[in-house]
Amino acid sequence: MKIRIAFISLLLSLIALEGCGGTKTAETRNSAGDSPPINSSKQASGKLDACGLLTKADAESLMGGSVKEPTTTRNEMSGIIVSQCRYSDAAGDKQVGLLARQAPTATEAKQVFGSARNASKDLAGTDPQTVSGLGDDAYWTGGNLSQLNVLKDNFWLIITARQGKGDRLAASKDVANKILSHMQ
Repeated sequence: MKIRIAFISLLLSLIALEGCGGTKTAETRNSAGDSPPINSSKQASGKLDACGLLTKADAESLMGGSVKEPTTTRNEMSGIIVSQCRYSDAAGDKQVGLLARQAPTATEAKQVFGSARNASKDLAGTDPQTVSGLGDDAYWTGGNLSQLNVLKDNFWLIITARQGKGDRLAASKDVANKILSHMQ
């Protein structure tokens, strides 16, 4: 029951953040966009940083031009770390974002991920679509959410991408591949 309440709270927060573009609690200032590669063992040490997994250089490469400084948040509660990083171009037409949730164990991450998949139809209005070839498990939630959800070890990665009028799933897969390359 605790996990279901925490999951519903997280999803409602995600929807709210998606609607308002995120809450800005800190900005990452790295004009070169260079961040060292991050592997799962480093992230597991409690220093989860979504902007370390989705760098400014990645965002510029994915969106084909310069981007604004990222909007970021980071919270920790009961051993669960949630970090968000969102980039947009100057016009705001293109955006990429990552909300990463780090559970204490891979088993807990898998359980919450599965609960999210089961609840996604009620939240998005459409059935989740299994996506193969990303992380340990992945699904696309279209409809009202347009989010790619990826499970990797004890991380639940929620990826959003808007590249103008292009295919959001394809754009989100490109973002996921960049993020997962930093977790090697």
